[in-house]
Amino acid sequence: MKLPQNAAKISCNHILGYSGHLHHLRNAAAQAVTKELISTYSPSTIYVWTGLEPINSSAALTDKNNWAHYYRDGTFVSAANLSWASGDPATNKRVVHRPTDDVFITQVESNNFYYICEYEEALKQPVTDLEKKCFNLTSSFKTLFVNDACYVVHTETKTYNDSKVSCKDISGYNGYLPYPRTMSELWIASAVPNAAGLSWTRLGIAHKNASSTDAYNGYYYTTSTNQSILTTFLPWATGQPGIGDYHAVAVKPDTYPLSFGVVMFTTLYPFLCQYDYTTTTSTTTPTTTTSTTTPTTTTSTTGTCAPAPVPTITGSATSWFYRYTFGHFTNPSYILNESTASQSMCLIMCQRNELCFGYTYNSGTSNCQLLAIIANELGCSSQLTVDSQFETFIHERQ
Repeated sequence: MKLPQNAAKISCNHILGYSGHLHHLRNAAAQAVTKELISTYSPSTIYVWTGLEPINSSAALTDKNNWAHYYRDGTFVSAANLSWASGDPATNKRVVHRPTDDVFITQVESNNFYYICEYEEALKQPVTDLEKKCFNLTSSFKTLFVNDACYVVHTETKTYNDSKVSCKDISGYNGYLPYPRTMSELWIASAVPNAAGLSWTRLGIAHKNASSTDAYNGYYYTTSTNQSILTTFLPWATGQPGIGDYHAVAVKPDTYPLSFGVVMFTTLYPFLCQYDYTTTTSTTTPTTTTSTTTPTTTTSTTGTCAPAPVPTITGSATSWFYRYTFGHFTNPSYILNESTASQSMCLIMCQRNELCFGYTYNSGTSNCQLLAIIANELGCSSQLTVDSQFETFIHERQ
């Protein structure tokens, strides 16, 4: 099948759990595999889309050092020593490989070419319920499952307030307008609207004060359920932010990495939804008790914070997680375990640990902290350090 590059790069989902991406021709072995695939399955000599994109589309595209092989999550590796065709790289933002002479040629991303997907064993993760449901939406929406989250773009247009409460595509998951905080998250937020051929697409960032006259400051991450947190990550597109009654942030996907602009709250725009790996699950949990020789510590109603008691649950229990707030705890006695893991694995580790009452996750560093405390209870919530790079989730059982 031939596709535009922007659609091809979110279509590498044939094998769930492997974070497929457009192929990276980083050595002679990869080029040999490409030639073999084409000679076996292609009806003719063709151009093939690659995962090459500019590191900075605002910089000189003719600079050979401004190109990299991109993964599904917006991270990339250097693409030095490429065999460019004569006159390339040029002014286009995407790259094809021509197997007949093993050269790379820049192309307009809207051109339709064949593409090859690459699936790496090193990127393998457990296949989750959310990934399956995200995949099942692909016949109706442009979607991308990455970093344990499902992104779904809505081409229908809504006001800011209506779009905030319209992310209801996946049962059992609370959707929200995403708020990119890193360059890789911005790449993801740009990729899905780009595949749908959209321009300005709403995000979950806006002026908290709708009367603000400061075009450059005072923007917050906002959702329909969570507190607002001030953002400092604002990669404005050329000519942005505008002035006047423009208070909601939207992404202009074809200008990555300078992609943010402002639009009006009441004007109709398409919007992007994000669904995270937090859901209600049924588990069978054995009865748990504490030894009579071991004192039980509890969260005090006087305002102190201490590890919560071991829950006593018999038979079949319902367990679920919900996002509480941005921030993390610095007191080591509040943390059961700290590790580097994907968010889905962080959740699973907490779910399987009877002493875990929630977790804090940093998507930028993959830092996972399992919590021994109930983060929103009296005494504990005041100990939380607000930080937009961390999100804290609470583990509920009944």
